[in-house]
Amino acid sequence: MAHQKVDIELRVLHVRAETPQHLSVVFERPRGFDYEAGDWIDLAFADELRGGRTYSLSSSPTEPDLMITFKEGQSEVKRALAGAAPGDRMRITAYGNDYEFQLAEHRDSVLIAGGVGVAPFRSMMKEMVDARRSGSLELVYLNGTDDFLFKDELDAWQAELPDARIDYIVTKGLKRKDRERMLREVISVTAHLYYVAGSEGMIESTEALLDTMGVDHDDIRIDSFGGY
Repeated sequence: MAHQKVDIELRVLHVRAETPQHLSVVFERPRGFDYEAGDWIDLAFADELRGGRTYSLSSSPTEPDLMITFKEGQSEVKRALAGAAPGDRMRITAYGNDYEFQLAEHRDSVLIAGGVGVAPFRSMMKEMVDARRSGSLELVYLNGTDDFLFKDELDAWQAELPDARIDYIVTKGLKRKDRERMLREVISVTAHLYYVAGSEGMIESTEALLDTMGVDHDDIRIDSFGGY
């Protein structure tokens, strides 16, 4: 469910580098702010800035603070986020979820991430660990280099979840046919639900591949990261 036209103040706690290209902004969690793993927020700034304002939360509802993670860029919004200082104020103007992009308990799930598209999946896996939720989970994580976001955390959580598996795929230098072959080798075709998060092009090609593998389109959930 999406909550529109809200006005919730955020206070920056700190900005940290995750990889040479990715940053996370950690906010103090507003009192009484509840959300679900997989949710996004729309941000507003004191000044009118150009650029994408919608970010999936990479923090889990079980954690005390809020966090967004993004790839550095030249838009005014991304520069403002990268340069944020402790104590800076921003606002949430909308938040929630689209297309049922939330894990279903007791269901086998395949999560397919492209680059920073792993952000909502970090939230989901962390919640599964903290809430001791059941269900088989397979994360297929595609990235241009071997600088995989949150890799240490993801590996630790995989060890805590008895029915979890992570496949890391470095896509640099891979031709499309090779990439598709590798995905066919690791993606289960017997899962209940499939979640795909990444750039629009990555989502389009992955949906097409899942279709050829016999996955029902109604079982696919997407989270498109614009301004990749």
